[in-house]
Amino acid sequence: MKRATLPVFFCLMLAAQALASESFVLQIPKRNVTNQEIGEVRINLGLDLPPAGAQLVIGGTTTLNLGDTTSVAGDEVTFAEGAGNSVNITYRPLSNFGAEFCAGENTVEKNVPIRFSGTQDVATFRLSTYVVAAPQQDACAKVSRRTGELPAIVIPEPDAETQPLDAIFRGRHELDVILVLDKSGSMVELPPGASTGPTKAELLRSALTTFVAQWKELDAPFEGGFEFPGDRIGIVFFDSTASPQTITGGDPPQSFFVQRSLAAASPHPWDEVVETIDTLVPGSTTALGRGINSAMEQWQADADNDLTLVVVTDGKQNVAPLIAAGASGLLELQPDEVPLPAALADRYVPIQTIGFGTPAAVDETLLTGISAETAGLSLLAVDSETIFEAFAFTLVGLLKGNTASLASRFRGATTGEHAVIVDRSAQRVVFSLQWAPPDEDMLALEIFRPGSNVPAVPSSSTLTKQAVLHSFDTSDGDVGEWRMRVTRRGSATMEVPYTLNTFFSERHLDYRLSFDTVRTLTGHGIRLRASVAYDGKPLKGLPPNAIRVTVRRPSEGLGTILHNAKFPAGDSSSSDPQSPYQQKTARVVDAAVLARILPRNDVTTIPFVEEKDGTYSATFADTSVPGAYAFEVVLEWDDKRTGRLHREERLERHVMASVDAARSEVTRRGMQVTITPRDRFGNYLGPGYATFIRVNGASVDSVDKDQTGTYVLTAADGADITVYGVKLNPPAPAPSTWRVFIAAGPNFPEWSVNAGVERLLSPDWSVEGILGWHRRQNDDLTQISLGAKKWFGKAFVNAGAGAYEGEVGVHVGAGVLCGKWEGVVNYHRTDDDKFFTAQVGVRF
Repeated sequence: MKRATLPVFFCLMLAAQALASESFVLQIPKRNVTNQEIGEVRINLGLDLPPAGAQLVIGGTTTLNLGDTTSVAGDEVTFAEGAGNSVNITYRPLSNFGAEFCAGENTVEKNVPIRFSGTQDVATFRLSTYVVAAPQQDACAKVSRRTGELPAIVIPEPDAETQPLDAIFRGRHELDVILVLDKSGSMVELPPGASTGPTKAELLRSALTTFVAQWKELDAPFEGGFEFPGDRIGIVFFDSTASPQTITGGDPPQSFFVQRSLAAASPHPWDEVVETIDTLVPGSTTALGRGINSAMEQWQADADNDLTLVVVTDGKQNVAPLIAAGASGLLELQPDEVPLPAALADRYVPIQTIGFGTPAAVDETLLTGISAETAGLSLLAVDSETIFEAFAFTLVGLLKGNTASLASRFRGATTGEHAVIVDRSAQRVVFSLQWAPPDEDMLALEIFRPGSNVPAVPSSSTLTKQAVLHSFDTSDGDVGEWRMRVTRRGSATMEVPYTLNTFFSERHLDYRLSFDTVRTLTGHGIRLRASVAYDGKPLKGLPPNAIRVTVRRPSEGLGTILHNAKFPAGDSSSSDPQSPYQQKTARVVDAAVLARILPRNDVTTIPFVEEKDGTYSATFADTSVPGAYAFEVVLEWDDKRTGRLHREERLERHVMASVDAARSEVTRRGMQVTITPRDRFGNYLGPGYATFIRVNGASVDSVDKDQTGTYVLTAADGADITVYGVKLNPPAPAPSTWRVFIAAGPNFPEWSVNAGVERLLSPDWSVEGILGWHRRQNDDLTQISLGAKKWFGKAFVNAGAGAYEGEVGVHVGAGVLCGKWEGVVNYHRTDDDKFFTAQVGVRF
């Protein structure tokens, strides 16, 4: 009996192992963008048992044990134990690249057979795809940006020995997000242009509360689908110092990050994040760099997931460590004893920035530079409506590639009805209604499915003091026009301005909008690119005008306004210490000026044109005004592949005056040089750019006394003076218009001496008076005459007439002037004599 059961037992064990083994094909598509090809794919397999003993087989021939990293056909594969009962697979298609991840010109599609082998069963899997984050900055040594358009995909497929992968796709890998929030003294002030109402700090607390609620609703677990319990939020406050926040329920040992969790607990774990945000109280100065360093240091101590920073500030940095352009041209931040590269781009962490204030108050150039160099999103907000909208787009940018989108945006007051098209790509719809503090519980929101007049029951809802959110998990029968109705709540009678946004969690559609360059100067075109995919494949051949952008720009540059404005007297009444520049802008920029410098002037609407499969672009050329430009992009079409579809997105770009040497004003008095930079359109660069002035490549002290953009500095004669790399050297000293001279030489056979004075009339002409003495064999001649010269650079021809010892005489000749030394030959003729003179002398 024992002999019979032993083989059976081993057969059963082998069968169990075979049944536990599962196969799939990892497909890595060619994206057709050389510097945005896929450089890394991360797969997490969730198991029903601990992963001990599991193996991975690549291509049917190469076997990896846990902890192995090996090369397969020129690619690199890592197989490692993950958190809990899971394993991680990292596949890097290195054979598709040259020396760096931007060099993907020889990329080919890869279909890699992979088999998981073990006694465990694969229950779930996650997948994230990575490309180069900031190729314009040559940050190509590492891939760090997740992409949703044309990502790698897992195709369950059996091989000769095992069954196909049978597991639930849980979506992307989870995220770590740190909110880096300014609590400097100026946050206690009112928003720009406001005379009453909530302070900036109150608006920020309310907007962030809704931001957390929107994320919580949008990425709540799906039945048998996506779930992200490991998403984590942390908070750093900063003023003159940085203060990482300890949050109840946070991950040990620091209690800094708080996980979303899958538990149906009430209150939700992220409610503690909101409670912490509510403790933000304005303090003193603005140590922006310290806030960023502190956030990254917190993550280094507990780095579970990919990190993104969301930085919100209402002012300019004024406390070290400062962020500034380094020798490479990239923005650098002193590590301040944090073991991180100085260049932000080399940290490979996306930084989303929101400037909460006017373009005058916040350092918009710096914030857009930070985001552009780290593949983040930068937005400017000036009031309650725009701060709410900024956080809505920040959330979409945060989850882009994972993927989320904004389907509609509406603004209204107190009551209103609106509509949105829900297409079959939307697997969850989140309606978010919010209004400004301090008013609480003022409005209600009703949602109606297509063709219904009965308010729909949401899958879930979140109510805050200033927001109502309703979420709906959709099915194919929900495709069509949904209606939204905003109503008063209770006995409220006052008018309440509101913002109503509709978010989609996407099932099929993925798209990404990006700029082609990091920085833009006046006179340079701005090119937008849209990559669009549906079900992981390029969405080719969209109808004309399917993607379009409306461009808004300021009517006037702030630098020119400040150049022309006198420094007003008075107190700016700021709670945050201010530089002279900040003092002037605070006093000059009122509501009227604000209307001139914000991007409210609709310039044009431009359709995107397809460049190649699924990639579309549009170029805006008229950047003749410096300042903040807004690009309102609409994706809208009715196509048999997707149905009727509508999405919205907003991008912003700061355009700086491009310094032009010909239009700039430069003067010198001794060692003192005065420069007033302008661009070729006549716009002034304006004040606030003293740190960008270089003499022989080194920074110098320069003074802009009246904050007009006229800078006074000290530089030796001949030194190279540059502003943003453009030479603005003082012109060479103009030659004196008067010269005196003396010359001598033979007159064949005797000799002559001449002296006199010359007056320059132009670079080409001069006149001179001559007193000469010519020794002659028959008589000495004294010459008193007037003449003229025609100059040809250093050479000249001359002619003159006068008195030669009482006789009328003339002379003609030619010569050359080298420095102060002159050589000249003349023919002289009087009534009684004629002779030649050849003289050498000096003119000074």
